[in-house]
Amino acid sequence: MELIETFDKYLNLPREQAYNQYLDERNLKIFKTMLAIFSIIFAIIVTVNLVDNHSLNLALIIALMNLIVIIFAMVVYKKLFTLSNIRRSIFVFLIMQLFIFIAIEVVYPENADNEDNTEEVKKKSAVKQEPDKKDTVKADSLSKGGVQFSMGKKNDDSFVQYVLFFGIMVLIFRFSRTEIIQLFAVSTGVSILALFFLNSNFTTSSSLPNLIMAMIFFVIAITSEKKRQRKFFEQYDVYYAKNYENIRMKKELNYAREIQLSMLPENDAVIGDIEISGISLPASEVGGDYFDYFKVSENEVGIFICDVSGHGVASGLLLSGLRSCMHLILEDNSNPKFIIEKLNRMIRKTQSRKMFVTAIFAIIDTEKNKCMLFNAGHLPPYKISGESKEIFKIKKHGLALGAMNIVEAEGSANEVVFDFNKGDKLVLYTDGVNEAMNSSKSEYGLENLEMYLNNNADKKTNELLTGLINDVKKFTNNSLQRDDLTLLIIHRN
Repeated sequence: MELIETFDKYLNLPREQAYNQYLDERNLKIFKTMLAIFSIIFAIIVTVNLVDNHSLNLALIIALMNLIVIIFAMVVYKKLFTLSNIRRSIFVFLIMQLFIFIAIEVVYPENADNEDNTEEVKKKSAVKQEPDKKDTVKADSLSKGGVQFSMGKKNDDSFVQYVLFFGIMVLIFRFSRTEIIQLFAVSTGVSILALFFLNSNFTTSSSLPNLIMAMIFFVIAITSEKKRQRKFFEQYDVYYAKNYENIRMKKELNYAREIQLSMLPENDAVIGDIEISGISLPASEVGGDYFDYFKVSENEVGIFICDVSGHGVASGLLLSGLRSCMHLILEDNSNPKFIIEKLNRMIRKTQSRKMFVTAIFAIIDTEKNKCMLFNAGHLPPYKISGESKEIFKIKKHGLALGAMNIVEAEGSANEVVFDFNKGDKLVLYTDGVNEAMNSSKSEYGLENLEMYLNNNADKKTNELLTGLINDVKKFTNNSLQRDDLTLLIIHRN
């Protein structure tokens, strides 16, 4: 067995599961090539049939249909076959091919010259002696449309060759020992049944060598599988021992990521007349972005988005405390400025490190048709007018949370109140959107963001959100995500 270059993707899985994934990855690559080979084989079978018979027959139809199925499977290969179903698919495919080969051989049209020669031999034999049942050529034929279909075979032992065929297949593909034994049992059983029910003869001169060779292949396959598994487990254990601490830490971080993502609300929600769509995509195991929304009263809906400096464990821990604190504050007061001031005080008291948080808290009042918003150093949100489809950038903002003891400078009023009527939209985002970078180090930027919003202002919230995320990914050409990306879109129906 070849040495595996990296075990990173396997070490996070249990040994047996990791080994099965390794087998399936190999099978996924091999099977595509094997489908191409089978398509060539059946293209040859179809061609030979047409040259021999010059007419439509059942064997030709079977071979042609199988060829079409194989070509279709090659075209939609990635959609049909995955790591979770590849071995089962190969198993079914091989069994299906066994029956198709047997069916084609059974119904293949006999050559007319061979039939005449057979009849002549029968007549001469009848004159010389009475026919012996053991020596009589078995040929049950069915006439249809002038074409003769023979149920007896010129090569009586040909069915045994399929056991050899399966012996080769188990050497090519990566099966477990149980699956190898199952394939051997199926191929041998089907071939013997075909010999028996189709009245074919077993000749030791040609059939026995095929059977012996097939058994040798199956034994080699089982032995190779045992060695392959042992070698994999040895490598797995060595790498696991070397990377134990890293694996443990990664598992802990993945668990922390799951907990953090579970703290986020549903991506899509409707609260009264307000329709909300949001998404947060962390750049690492634990992110520093967060969004939330709340039903404050019958007429009021609260909206919150924030971005902790950096990303990672420290940012995630601060974010968790920020979320809990905000929910407690909301029980007493829903004024955006008051909430931002309280959050700032909490960060200043609890964080000895120089960490800060940019955030926006907004209250949408559907009775007054107003939105009251406080921006603490966050990127400017956009309002899309439902009537004119114009885009308005709300630039006014205060200081980031944790930067100073106050959130707004002396004499300035950073709380913004604006009309929010039916059909209007509010777009909030973090810098993971506008600072998304492609391979040439160019940023997506606010210009592209504004252009997309202008061109798609009339879309629904979930369509606008999905489209914008896809536009960012298209710009970056799916380059490595460098920062947490969060997007929140609110629409008043």
